[in-house]
Amino acid sequence: MDAETPRRVPVALYVCTSDQDAAELLTDYCRQYAHARDWDAIETVTDTDRQAPLMSRPGWVRLLTLLSDGAIRGVVTYSPAMVAVPEGEYESVRTLMRDRGAFLVTARATTDDPDTPPRRTPAQTARRQNIADVAYRGCGADWEVTQ
Repeated sequence: MDAETPRRVPVALYVCTSDQDAAELLTDYCRQYAHARDWDAIETVTDTDRQAPLMSRPGWVRLLTLLSDGAIRGVVTYSPAMVAVPEGEYESVRTLMRDRGAFLVTARATTDDPDTPPRRTPAQTARRQNIADVAYRGCGADWEVTQ
């Protein structure tokens, strides 16, 4: 590959839960999030104990190894609670990673995330529904269906 050719950003998916079924579902959600941003999810890392200190979790240590080796440039996790129980600690970890040239993002939108667009008001929702109704009527809704 040519040095001038841009390549997809390699990331790892990180999930911390003791429920195997939930881990698969959450990992899939993180994978979809990464795919939507055109990132390569090169590895999935799972830990089972959210209460364990972050640096003593085998999966998190694996992520740090991938980051230091240059294999990945970021980590996608489902929610801040996967990384740190108190939300403030998540922001500290995110800042630490950013200072080292990497990134940490959550796939689940949270209301206090500044990158998340605000939710629609009821009036905005009603307006969108009205627009959809008008568009539907204008697109052949009055056509007869014959069998």
